[in-house]
Amino acid sequence: MRNLPVHWYEGLFLRPHHFQAADRAASEHAATGEQWDHPYNYGLVALDISREALANNQFEVRVLKARMQDGTLVSLEFGEEPDRLNLRDDVLAMNQALASLEEAFDARPVVRVYLAVPKLKMGRANVANTTDTEPPPRYISQRMLSQDEAMGGNEQEIELRNLNVKLLLSTQDRTGYECLPIAQVKRASASNARPQLDDSYIPPVVAIDAWQYLARDIVRSIYDVIGQKIEVLAGQITSRGVGLESRHPGDLDRLLMLSEINAAYNALAILGFAQGVHPIAAYTELCRIVGQLSIFAPERRTDPVLPYDHDNLCEIFRDVKLRIETLLNMVRDYEYEQRYFEGVGLGMQVSLESKWFNSDWQWYVGVNKGDLTTQEIRDLLSPGQLDWKLGSSRQVEILFKQRAEGVRLNPMDRAIRALPVQQEWVYYEVSKNESPAWRDVQATQTLAMRLKDSLIVNLDRLQGQRQMVISHRGKQVPLQFALFAVPNRQ
Repeated sequence: MRNLPVHWYEGLFLRPHHFQAADRAASEHAATGEQWDHPYNYGLVALDISREALANNQFEVRVLKARMQDGTLVSLEFGEEPDRLNLRDDVLAMNQALASLEEAFDARPVVRVYLAVPKLKMGRANVANTTDTEPPPRYISQRMLSQDEAMGGNEQEIELRNLNVKLLLSTQDRTGYECLPIAQVKRASASNARPQLDDSYIPPVVAIDAWQYLARDIVRSIYDVIGQKIEVLAGQITSRGVGLESRHPGDLDRLLMLSEINAAYNALAILGFAQGVHPIAAYTELCRIVGQLSIFAPERRTDPVLPYDHDNLCEIFRDVKLRIETLLNMVRDYEYEQRYFEGVGLGMQVSLESKWFNSDWQWYVGVNKGDLTTQEIRDLLSPGQLDWKLGSSRQVEILFKQRAEGVRLNPMDRAIRALPVQQEWVYYEVSKNESPAWRDVQATQTLAMRLKDSLIVNLDRLQGQRQMVISHRGKQVPLQFALFAVPNRQ
């Protein structure tokens, strides 16, 4: 220890040196203990940067809380106690927290901003009444009226000392200062554009919520991406009735990934939104997620992650974010696009995408049969019942009235893995043959259906509706029709 504790004994003649030495010993003891317990204990706790000042080639902070590497605590807040406000009124804190960017940009396109505190140096004055002295003092003396807190009243003027905090740029001389980087600013690309904070740099922070880009755009972004993947996989697994006994390629991977990301999602729900989460805790959890998801990589093993670097947080967090997103995409979604038929005229019509007409897309028409059995719905849609007919929007009425052949539909007796297998859906494969009806669907890029209108109960209010109500054996049966387009690459 550089600063030894004072030897207090009876009869000691007290001088200011004793109290100063005691303060130094206590401060060093506390800082050293904190450093031993938490090696990465330095960095920002809170930071509010003035965007208006930045637009004016100035860097100004409204709120700043940080711990320097030597353990010094810095707190500059807007609307603090009177002593702090007095510093601002004396243009101390505001000048301390203001740096010109215009001249710095003349030297280089990217400028780093540092929080600077003069180092304590024995043998010189470390307290002064002004910041203009050279070398700069560590503390500024400040007079303040103080009351007797025990008895009340008896107001006396006492002298206090405040840290001589200022901001310095990477283009300025920082000799004699304890410095902590707090931001990086880049020159705007256009000549008349404003300077911008550089997202490729994250300063050392004590908590991830101290830097919005780290907490929101990385940690919470991963949380949201995993949440979206959970919704997709859970929907696919439940809708298709996938279980551990499934032998379809990819089903087991989906189950295993869902299990892993469910656990990761809950952990990130805490780490991503709690206050005061240290970046090493967040990074450790993200690396754990990478390790768990590495089973889905082609080589089935994890690659070494970047070691934790408190002074280079952006690189390590961006790397682990990219790895997680890549591994999540290793298990591909079942791909299909679904569009419901909606009431138009005496029938229904569905909007189509031009890409669906490519040869690598297969079409299926699904019928949501409600309470009917599969056989009942097939019988109901057959000729002589509803006389279900499909064709282009300009031909379907003619095809229906003339009982001509429409677009051919083949009933599907086997499960199509890419499609939902809820019990209420019955599927028909659309035959893309060279029939006149199909060629006109291709020419017009429209698909419509027509059914026997005498059996449609809600014909008068069918326009724009997805549900068609059919009269069947004295009952009203609601039906829905949808087109499912599936790429053949699945």
